Amino acid sequence: MGTLEGRHIRPMISAARALLLLGVAAILAQLAVAQQSTKTTIEEPSVITLANLYKQADTVAIVRVVSGDAETYGIAVYKAEVVKSFKGAAAGEKIFFGPYVGESIGSEYILFLRNVTQSIAPGSTSSINYGTVHYSEVFDEGYSSMTSSYECVFSGKTINERCDYGVRVCTDYITLPKSMPTSPSSMEDTPFGCRWVRKEALVSLLATLGDSNK
Repeated sequence: MGTLEGRHIRPMISAARALLLLGVAAILAQLAVAQQSTKTTIEEPSVITLANLYKQADTVAIVRVVSGDAETYGIAVYKAEVVKSFKGAAAGEKIFFGPYVGESIGSEYILFLRNVTQSIAPGSTSSINYGTVHYSEVFDEGYSSMTSSYECVFSGKTINERCDYGVRVCTDYITLPKSMPTSPSSMEDTPFGCRWVRKEALVSLLATLGDSNK
């Protein structure tokens, strides 16, 4: 038979253990919630054929970017002149597009754009902006904007064979006909899955897609 002191101590120990277990359970629950709240979902752009990209776009054109505004609209808005149109625009027309940063002023791009229903208005009272404009959107996580420039990356023995006007297409996500060669080849890993194709060949393909969709 225990002493009176012992009979008082044992319940106190049990209560302390219970409180400790409750504290541990509360901490574990908080950690679980914190882990759930910090989880992020990384979405890959869809893999699509160039033909389907063409069909999904409202405008397909070669453009030259003449200016850009990444300050007053809340998103990047670029003004461009249409150099050659395959769908939904006219040569010489001025268009506005975005929303991705990084397009270079004065550079040439092949754009596949979707129309945005509502016009976009500046969020600033500054007079240095485009005003309220009709706006078209680069889609497929930005891969429907393809830069065009003169590059010496193609196969060939001479400089004339290796250097040509090219278009940078991210062929891991936008698949081209197997008959169209890329540089590097599709067997080689490249940053962002992007490769160069000869501009003349891609323009010819886009013209064919335009004729087949008339």
